[in-house]
Amino acid sequence: MKYLVQSIARTDIGKVRKTNEDSFLTDSNDRIFIVADGMGGHEAGEVASALAVKAIAEYFEKQDEASRGIKALEKACREANSRIYLEAQNNSKWAGMGTTVTALLITDSTLWITHVGDSRAYKYSGGRLYKLTEDHSLVEEMLKDGRISPEEAQAHPQRNIITRALGTKEEIDIDLVEEQWAVEDLMILCTDGLTNLVSEQEIEKILQSLPPYPYQQNLLEKIADRMMELVLERGGHDNVTFLILWQDNNEGWTQ
Repeated sequence: MKYLVQSIARTDIGKVRKTNEDSFLTDSNDRIFIVADGMGGHEAGEVASALAVKAIAEYFEKQDEASRGIKALEKACREANSRIYLEAQNNSKWAGMGTTVTALLITDSTLWITHVGDSRAYKYSGGRLYKLTEDHSLVEEMLKDGRISPEEAQAHPQRNIITRALGTKEEIDIDLVEEQWAVEDLMILCTDGLTNLVSEQEIEKILQSLPPYPYQQNLLEKIADRMMELVLERGGHDNVTFLILWQDNNEGWTQ
């Protein structure tokens, strides 16, 4: 049995940037969900993130159900990397552009995640928030080496420096994650515009205000609104995008 996957998406340019270089996809039919945070001058970041989302979506439009899985998701990300890299090579205006990407594919109760950069995937399960991805960033390396504390990492002046991005090299290392998804679990995909201003502890506390499963969409909409309000109240220094996903047993199911 497959429950319907429902989603809520929020994106905002923030209060400082002139363009929104984030892109996202919510596709409940193909059960694929993506966030991407582009970088590069002259609107190149916007181009890179949009290309990543488009390339991955188009890859899965050609795949049948039997071929869907982590290998297909990895190939889709490599296709996206090639497209962005070639576009940058062929257009000097977009030289050096790149993007983070966190893409989630759902097959039955299994989640497959591909990840490059510092956008994140979280699972909220049993009243706790779990980070499923590891940031490819300078601050994450400093944190792992014990040079800074988690509190220092949250406000570190170099927290936006990433060590890996889609499209900046011809070949790219991609993190692959497999995770089980119980029917009462929530998933969150987000760019760093959220997590730079709202801590994991705060997100967890907000989610803990939800009544038990099955979830009501209007309450999840309020949760999403509150998370966005906090970002903007705290300055909205970056673009912010996040998706909240849940399984809905009130809308029927497919086999």
